Amino acid sequence: MKDLVEEKRMELIEKLADVDDEIGELFLMEEEPTEEQLKEAIRRQTIACKFVPVFMGSAFKNKGVQALLDGVVDYLPEPSEKANFALDRSQDEKEVQVSCNKDDPLLALAFKLEETPFGQLTYMRIYQGMLKKGNQIHN
Repeated sequence: MKDLVEEKRMELIEKLADVDDEIGELFLMEEEPTEEQLKEAIRRQTIACKFVPVFMGSAFKNKGVQALLDGVVDYLPEPSEKANFALDRSQDEKEVQVSCNKDDPLLALAFKLEETPFGQLTYMRIYQGMLKKGNQIHN
C-alpha cells in the first residue's frame, strides 16, 4: 500500500508541475515539495481553473466528509477572490457583479437540503450580505 501511495503522490506532483511554475521548477531540480507548497500550488491553479482537485468519500458514516470540507477551505476561492455575477430578475435578468460586502442585501445559493432528527439543514454559499439566527429569507 505504501508503494501505491508514493506512486500516486508522484503522479500528483507531476500533474501539478505541468501547470504550476513553482512546483515545475522543484520537479525539474528533483526536489521534493513540502505539503504547504503543494497546497498553495493546488489553490493557485484551482483558482486559475487549470487544476481540479478531486475528493472521494461516502455519506455513509461520514467517510471522507471532513477531508472534503478541509479541501473546500484549502483550495477553493473565497467569493471575493473571483468575480461573481448574478442575474437581476427585476431587470430582465441583466448580469450584475456581486460585491461580496456583508452590508449589502443577502445573496446566497442553497445547494443542499437535508432532513435531520433536529429539523431541516440547508447548506448555503453566501455571496454577499449576512444571515443571522432567526432571519427569514425567500427566493
